[in-house]
Amino acid sequence: MLSTLVSLSIRAVAQNMDLLEQKIPDLPASLLKDLLPHLNMFYLDRIEKTAQLKRISTSLQIVWADKWRDLNHTWRCKLKFMQPEENWKQKCLESLFHMVLLRKAEVQNLLSNLSEHAVLSMSAKHVQVLTLTLAVRGGCRLASPDHRPILSLLEKSVRCLRLFDAEALLQHGNAELLFVLHRLIDHGSVTEVVLKKTPDCSLFSWITFRCRGPYRTNSQSSATTDSRETSHNADHWAEEGPSAPKCPRLDLYTDEKLCSILSPLCSFNERWHVDQIHSLDLEVRSLATVSRLLPSWLSLKSLHLYGTQPLWEDEVAGFLASLRKLCLDPHCSLRDLSMGNVSSQNLLADLLTINPSLHSLSLDINPPWDNTVKPGQSLQFRQDTELSLEKLSLKSAIVHTVKNFPAVLQHAPNLSSLYVSGIHHAHLFLHTLSESNPLLKVLILEDISLTNCHQEIIHLIENSNLEELSLKDCRLLERCTEKRDFLVPFVVAVRGLSSLHTLSLSQNRLAKSAIEIADLFLGECPSKITKLDLSSNFILPADLLEFSQRVEMYRPTQRLTLDLRFNPLDRDPKTAPLWSS
Repeated sequence: MLSTLVSLSIRAVAQNMDLLEQKIPDLPASLLKDLLPHLNMFYLDRIEKTAQLKRISTSLQIVWADKWRDLNHTWRCKLKFMQPEENWKQKCLESLFHMVLLRKAEVQNLLSNLSEHAVLSMSAKHVQVLTLTLAVRGGCRLASPDHRPILSLLEKSVRCLRLFDAEALLQHGNAELLFVLHRLIDHGSVTEVVLKKTPDCSLFSWITFRCRGPYRTNSQSSATTDSRETSHNADHWAEEGPSAPKCPRLDLYTDEKLCSILSPLCSFNERWHVDQIHSLDLEVRSLATVSRLLPSWLSLKSLHLYGTQPLWEDEVAGFLASLRKLCLDPHCSLRDLSMGNVSSQNLLADLLTINPSLHSLSLDINPPWDNTVKPGQSLQFRQDTELSLEKLSLKSAIVHTVKNFPAVLQHAPNLSSLYVSGIHHAHLFLHTLSESNPLLKVLILEDISLTNCHQEIIHLIENSNLEELSLKDCRLLERCTEKRDFLVPFVVAVRGLSSLHTLSLSQNRLAKSAIEIADLFLGECPSKITKLDLSSNFILPADLLEFSQRVEMYRPTQRLTLDLRFNPLDRDPKTAPLWSS
C-alpha cells in the first residue's frame, strides 16, 4: 500500500513539474532517483544540477539512455551496444530539436503543454548535427525574428550541417534558407557540410568556396574567382550532363555584401570564419564540378564522395588530375578521403601515389561497365617510402586492386584499422599483416572466402595485437571435413590474444560448431573478450542452450555481451535459454 502511494505521488509530481520544480532540491536522493524516469526531457535537463549535487548522475544517464531508445525505435534492429561513455542526453535533445522543428505530432505526448519556443531554446544548445530537408520546413522559420535567439544558439553548437534536396529547399525558401546557412557557416561553428541528392550547383559553389585555403597560388586564386563569377552561368554546368537540372539564379555576392543584404543585423564586422569548412560529404551525379573546384580546397581535411550513379574511369581520371594539383600545393590539408560507386581498377595505387600523406582512405570500387579488366599498372613504391595510412577500407572484386594490396600494407607501418570486403585471394595479404603492420588494432573482413586460409588466420592472431576482429560471412568452415580441426586451434589462438575484446563470427554457418566457441572462456587463462557476435549462424535452440550452459559454467570474470540474433532461436522463444551475462 505504501509503495503504491509513493508511486502515485511521484507520478503526480512529474505531471505538475511546472508548479513543483522549485521544491525538487528538497527531495531526498532516493525519491529523486525514483522520480527521474517519470520526467520528460525538458525537466530532466533542468534538474541536472540538483542530480549532480545529490550524486545520482549515473541514474540520470541511464534515464537519458532509456529516453533515447524510446525516441529511436530502430535501435533494436541495429543492436548498437549501449556504451556508458555515450552522451545520451545530447543525442536525445538533438533528436528532440529536429522533431519539434518538424512539428511531429508525437512531440506533444513527450512534452505535455510546453511551448515550442521553450523546447527549441532548451534543446538548441545540444544540437551538434543539424539536418535540413524539404520535410523540415522549419529550417526557414529559424530566419524569423522570433527564432533569431534560437539560431544564435545553433551558431555556437552546430558542428555539422546536413542538407538534403538542396535545390528544392532553396525553391521553397530561398532568402530565408540562405540566411540560415550564412549565419551557421560564416558566423557559426560549422566545420563539416553534408550535401545529399545532387546538391544545387550554385549553392555547392558558394559553400565549397569556404574550403579555400588562406594561402593560394595565383592560378588557384584565378580559378576560384572564375568559378564564382560563372556560378550563375548555365553553360558553366553543362559538364554535369544534359539531364542535370537548371540552377536557380542565387544572388551570391561578395561576403561583405551578403551580410548587408541578408539582414541589417548581420554585419561583416561580426565574428567571421575564413576557410572554415574542413570536411565535405557529397553525393554527386558526376565528378566534373568537384574536379574543377578541387585544386582550391586547401583547407579541406576530409572529403567523402559517393556517386548516385557509377563514376566511370574517364571522369575519375579528371578527378585524379585535379587531386594531383591540390596535393602538389604545400598547404594542402587533405588527410581523409573516401570514394564510393567508383569504377577505376588502379584507383588504390593512383590515390596513394598522388597523396601518400593520407591518414584514412576508404574505397568502394565497382567492376567496369562491360566487366572487362584491362592490364593495370603494378604499384611500385621506393623502398624507403612510408605511407601515413592509419585507417584503410577497401571493397573491391577487381583482381588488379588485390594484387596491389600487399604492397600498400608493406609500406603502411602505422596502419591501425583495416576493413576489407569482397576481394579474392585473401592469402596474398593475410600473411603480410603480421609482418608489416604491428600497430593493427581493428581488422574487419567481410564477404571473403577464408576457407583455404586457416593457417594464415591463426598465424595472424598469434602474431598481432588486435583488439577487434570480425570475420563476417567468410565461409570459414565451408570445406572442412572435420570442423574441430580449425575451431580448436582458432579458439586456443584467440585465448592467447589478451588484447582482443571484440570478436564477430557472424554469418559463417557455424551451427552446432558454435558450442566449441564457448571454450574461449575455459581454463586458467580465458579470453578477455567482452563482445561476441554469433548472429546468423543457423544455431538451433538445443545447441544454443548447450553453448550458454558451457559459458555459464566457465563463468567469465568480465561482463560479456552476446549477439545471438537471427538464429532459429528467434523463431522458438519457448526453447530459448533464459540466460544472460
